[in-house]
Amino acid sequence: MKKLLAFVFAAGLSLSLFAADFFKYAPITGNVKSYTETTFSIATRFGTLYRTPSSKIQHVFDSNGKEISSSELTPKDAVINTIVAKYDSVGNLVEQVCTSADGEIVWKNTNTFKNGLKVDNSEYDRKGTLRARAIYTYDNNLLVDESSYDGDGALIWKTIYKYDENGRTSSVNEYNPDGSLSEKIVYNYTESGAIDSVSQIDAFAGKETSLVFRYGTNGTLNEITTYDSNKQVIKRTLLKYDAKGNINKISEYDVAEKFGTTVNELVAMSEYSYEYADSAASNADAK
Repeated sequence: MKKLLAFVFAAGLSLSLFAADFFKYAPITGNVKSYTETTFSIATRFGTLYRTPSSKIQHVFDSNGKEISSSELTPKDAVINTIVAKYDSVGNLVEQVCTSADGEIVWKNTNTFKNGLKVDNSEYDRKGTLRARAIYTYDNNLLVDESSYDGDGALIWKTIYKYDENGRTSSVNEYNPDGSLSEKIVYNYTESGAIDSVSQIDAFAGKETSLVFRYGTNGTLNEITTYDSNKQVIKRTLLKYDAKGNINKISEYDVAEKFGTTVNELVAMSEYSYEYADSAASNADAK
């Protein structure tokens, strides 16, 4: 789904949608003090595949498992930007401030809560000018409406959430300011309650894709396969884990017919190294 402006301003600073979605389905476990995500650019030269570190993001957690900062680094570990997070007494994220390597404020993001539910998210630029605001509406403590506005109060988009009888998200419908549908996402679940598949309709492009989630015998998410509207596989995303059960590698492949055969072509890769409270070393061994 679309994000508000601060996330656009700091495009590489927080987890990419690619990675964030996977942590949603495979949450971090154990007593993690920090982890670093390294993203690689992929290129082929004379038939040989090369990967080159293109960016790094380091995430730091407090003793309660709350992320207190994330820093975007160059491949040589020089700081580009840092986001510092603040929480209230009950653990709600109430503020994020992004600063440059020189300590200058880039943007500020504040959240307001009522009865434990986020009801407002406001984003400000480096001068403190309101750039965007989102207002959240709930029904029986379930988010049903997310309305996003620009700094002048004009509607940017509206997102409507629907749920099944078990309180799980069944569909997310995103609308343009004129009320026309922009995107629709439908969720299906396994008998155990895990995500089984996700269908996405892009109304503007007139395209439909579906993602099928595949799990190992231990219930760990191992692969997400993407199909086009003709039920043809167009992408495979593979996940590997470290010895403590956290994602340590995500590889994305485009699938296409080339040279008379089906080719899986590596197009994206991220690796994750963790520092655990009970170990100073990163756990890099895949299961």
